[in-house]
Amino acid sequence: MRLLLLTILVLASATLAAQERLFPLNRDMNTRIGSFLARDTSGFHSSIKPYSVLELKEIMPYDSIFSGRKGKGKFYSTWVGRKLFKEHFIQVDKDDIILSIDPVFNLQLGQDRENGRNVFVNTKGVLVQANVKDKFYFYTGFHENQARYVNYVDSLIRQEKVVPGQGKVKVLENETFDFSQSFGGIGYKLDKHFDFLFAHDKNFIGEGYRSLLLSDNTYNYPFLRIQMSFWKFRYAVYYAVMQDLRTAHEENVGYFKKYSTMHHLDVNIGKTNWLNIGLFETVMWAPAASRGYELHYLNPIIFLRPVENSADSPDNALLGLNMKLRVTKKIIFYGQLMLDELLLDEVRAGNGWWGNKQAFQLGVKTFDLFRIKNLNLQTEFNFVRPYTYQHRTNSQNYTHYNQPLAHPLGANFAESVSFINYRWRNIFLELKVQYAKLGRDTANSNLGNDIFKSYETRSQEYNNRMFQGLESTLNSVDLRLNYLVNPKTNFNIELGVASRQFQNANSDDRSLFIYAGLRMALENYYFDF
Repeated sequence: MRLLLLTILVLASATLAAQERLFPLNRDMNTRIGSFLARDTSGFHSSIKPYSVLELKEIMPYDSIFSGRKGKGKFYSTWVGRKLFKEHFIQVDKDDIILSIDPVFNLQLGQDRENGRNVFVNTKGVLVQANVKDKFYFYTGFHENQARYVNYVDSLIRQEKVVPGQGKVKVLENETFDFSQSFGGIGYKLDKHFDFLFAHDKNFIGEGYRSLLLSDNTYNYPFLRIQMSFWKFRYAVYYAVMQDLRTAHEENVGYFKKYSTMHHLDVNIGKTNWLNIGLFETVMWAPAASRGYELHYLNPIIFLRPVENSADSPDNALLGLNMKLRVTKKIIFYGQLMLDELLLDEVRAGNGWWGNKQAFQLGVKTFDLFRIKNLNLQTEFNFVRPYTYQHRTNSQNYTHYNQPLAHPLGANFAESVSFINYRWRNIFLELKVQYAKLGRDTANSNLGNDIFKSYETRSQEYNNRMFQGLESTLNSVDLRLNYLVNPKTNFNIELGVASRQFQNANSDDRSLFIYAGLRMALENYYFDF
């Protein structure tokens, strides 16, 4: 009933606002355009996601990449055949209005062979997208889910009371979770220089699988994005409202809000735009801690640190650098640097001061490896020092909805993650290998891994080192085979096997997960922690 009402409301408003579509934050769909982005010399700003489909069409044959299957036989020309293989479920293309409505589903069954635990995901929903004259755009969606997960995911959900990236849960019988999520946005493209987006959704800044600046790891949040493009520059300003689920609150009162202002200035360098450098900054604050809403942070000009200092603010400010280097049209190097706190005297002293809180990322992408078309390799290394992203209170740390806004492992870790994939027509095969080493906090200590702890409870001032605490290792391998049924809706048939081992002196947690499913994959969800 809720889905029907939502559809009716959207259809009723379709003449008022619509969407030229934002390209989904989805890794599978990104692999289809990665090689085009790699060889682009026009200056497309690929580090700010989600992308505009209109801009993608300017640098690649977008409609051809995502065109439906051209099958032979009468069935493919029937209504069922068209909707199944090459069209949206409902689509309107009349005058200046384009509208599409699709059912959304993820039906997955599997078993953990280590313990015989049967698992499943049952997602159903709707997605509506539309645009008017490539100026106004609109999208909205709703998912309703029931799921039972493998043990390590189940444990995290029970601890944090949220499903990673998908919101709060209600526990049903038979160890099953019930949860739902909604998302949507409305935007306006003023001209080629300015566009505005007001949405309840996610963002991502970076070129890698992970982002140490801002990732799509958490649940959706409301934000206003103002984006300006001129010459070789792109400047994005975000005003966002996050939620703190941990701070105690009165009954019948909503969870505490926390606010964030983010700036990202992106510039292309060289005649062929072979180098891209981005400067990132954000400040996180809560009304109670900051004496009400800080109007200083409405400042749309980059460099908030002087503003924070002039206001004598106790808030949490982070600075970052993002980089992409195109070596050839087939090879790209990328990286990030994130500074939570930095005192050069303490760094030079080499005495393990707790406040040396930094993180970095290095990665490489190669396309058409060994001259084999659509054989791609990506490998990435992430390093985050202890206590990074922590702050005095949960209302100021770099989190939202009980999850990190950057990396799902928190801090005090080093991680290597690699992908090799091959696409032949609509068949996609990918192998993912992950290795991470981290230092876990023990029950009564704060050694810098759990970013929800206050840095005022740190176990020591000096002599801090990487992987301090309960030294642990995480190994995971995921092999999956997809058949893309309908590129328009990203409807996939999927088979896979995933192995995970988490080891330390106290435990040896293993899983071997075999799964199969039918899904419309439109978002990234991260379970590799």
